[in-house]
Amino acid sequence: MLVFLFLAGILATYAFWVYLRVELTVPAARSLAVVRASILSLVLLLLFDPRLPFEATGAAPTPWVLLDASMSMTVEGLEGSSPAEVAAERAAELETEGWEVFRFGNGNLVRQVNETQRASEGLISELAPSLQLAAESGAKEVRVLSDLRFTDPVAIQSVLDVIPVAVQFEDLSLVARNSGIARFSVSDVLYPEDSPAAEIEIFGGNSGDSVIVEIFEEKREVAQVRVLAPGPGLRATGTVRLPPAGESGHLRYTARIADEEQVDDAFPSDDEAVTYAGIGYPAGALVLVSAVPDWEPRYLLPVLEKVTGLPSIGYLRAGPDRFVRLGSASDRGIPADSSTVKRAATEAALLVLHGLGVDADPWIAEIAEGQGQRLVLPLDSEGTRAVGLETGDPISGEWYASPDVPTSPIAGALAGVNLQGLPPLSGAMVPSTPLLLPPLQIQLRGAGSPESAFGLIERPGGRVAVALASQFWRWAARENGHEPYRRIWSGIVDWLLAGEEVIAAEPRPMVWVTSRGQKIAWSLGGDSSSVHLEVWSGTEVVTDTTLVGGGEAMTGELDPGLYTYTLVSESGDTVGAGRFDVSGVSLEMLPVAKMPELSPGSLSSPGNAEDSGRPLRTYPWVYLLIMVLLCSEWIVRRRTGLR
Repeated sequence: MLVFLFLAGILATYAFWVYLRVELTVPAARSLAVVRASILSLVLLLLFDPRLPFEATGAAPTPWVLLDASMSMTVEGLEGSSPAEVAAERAAELETEGWEVFRFGNGNLVRQVNETQRASEGLISELAPSLQLAAESGAKEVRVLSDLRFTDPVAIQSVLDVIPVAVQFEDLSLVARNSGIARFSVSDVLYPEDSPAAEIEIFGGNSGDSVIVEIFEEKREVAQVRVLAPGPGLRATGTVRLPPAGESGHLRYTARIADEEQVDDAFPSDDEAVTYAGIGYPAGALVLVSAVPDWEPRYLLPVLEKVTGLPSIGYLRAGPDRFVRLGSASDRGIPADSSTVKRAATEAALLVLHGLGVDADPWIAEIAEGQGQRLVLPLDSEGTRAVGLETGDPISGEWYASPDVPTSPIAGALAGVNLQGLPPLSGAMVPSTPLLLPPLQIQLRGAGSPESAFGLIERPGGRVAVALASQFWRWAARENGHEPYRRIWSGIVDWLLAGEEVIAAEPRPMVWVTSRGQKIAWSLGGDSSSVHLEVWSGTEVVTDTTLVGGGEAMTGELDPGLYTYTLVSESGDTVGAGRFDVSGVSLEMLPVAKMPELSPGSLSSPGNAEDSGRPLRTYPWVYLLIMVLLCSEWIVRRRTGLR
């Protein structure tokens, strides 16, 4: 309080000094100084954020009931009553006593209008934002009706330590047996005769018991895996090698806790999980082989997959005769030997070789010399020599892209792209013979003689593009470099595949399994022409809309289940069709029910809570008063001749 008075005195002195010493002398100078001092003091008061110990009406604030509306409240108890039903009865009882009831879930706070509202609007129990809102609204007493399976216990504890509100928790948790599937993935396989690997993560159960999970390929059971139950609040992972798939294509796999395990399960929403796997990439895929660890493949492979529309697969060398897969999270880390990688590379429509150099395996250099379209990112001059281009050794230093786009086969792809301000490249290799029509030029420290960043080679066995610098990934890692990165590789690939038959990028969902409660994201490749989307649940149309192509789009949330979709172009051609799932998995039962530790301020009674009341910044009249004073000062200044 003393600090505020001291600062307010300084601001008032400043206001009077300005009007009495600096401004022109006018009859209303002192009145204007008072108004200016009042404005500055009110702003300072808002910065101190005091709490008013009374409501605007002078009446005592209404106590709040925070009713947990998350899915875990629907768990079935041994006596037949769920926590949601018990909480609804308790909330109705408190409402008759003058309490105001609010429902919380997912961090949202909604006033309860009637008792017919859905019992599980929230997918997670986030309480901290609701407690903060209650405190800011002036509530002095809060009653929380919940099963205490909060996902933000640390945030709750932090809020309870600072808010001057009396908070009480009513524990509605039930002792219930439950085990669920937290995550399920099946790896893609390149050839139909290969065996995909499945990984399952479960939670809950009684520690020491085992949980049986059945795995289905489409509707055919293909495996069972027994996982040791980790116990409440913990997770455990099980893996199993599945038999070769019955067919090729984009197959749907389902993991389901065995029926005998579900007999006593009190929460069925987490007993089944779905994923998709690509079985048997068609001949003519996009294959990336990286001989050295680097950031480039991580950024390059997704871009090439989007611009070509080809199915893609990437391999990173992890040791002698050992490669690991690149790609989606379920694929990463899956090992492969050199024979598998060589087989995929020889059948690729577009082969990307990264890190080709003097230390590369001989078979990689042999494939680089073979027929077919190649994009090579060499490590040294030996790598360029393997594809028939003589260069010097890499020159260290910072090589910046020249802002002038030269005439070349990919000049159209770079039209309108701003190449200035991009991060520098490194390790430039200068060709022994100057290249004709270089697609992109780079300069040492941005001022040296321009050198080509790529070499484009025409040969009888197929076209080859060679990157003569490294660390292009720096462009993709910067916001202003996303578009140049995409454009340069798009132009290179268009030149490589010119005249080749390449599958167009098909519009489709961005993910094949969307989480419950999330909007459906769509990837719409190609141009900006519109496509008509229909989504079906069985025989019922649930989404019927038109989307603009050439980018990404979102449609509304859907209930958990399996859906089919069709995308039709303006000309009436079907450009996309398939199926996707909305996951029904809920991790609501994963957190252990635990009572938060109440701080001294939270334990105190509403009548004795110090500094209780509604924060000043939550009152609209404060801001209205500041605006009125500002407008009044401005009007009087103009009428008295002050600027």
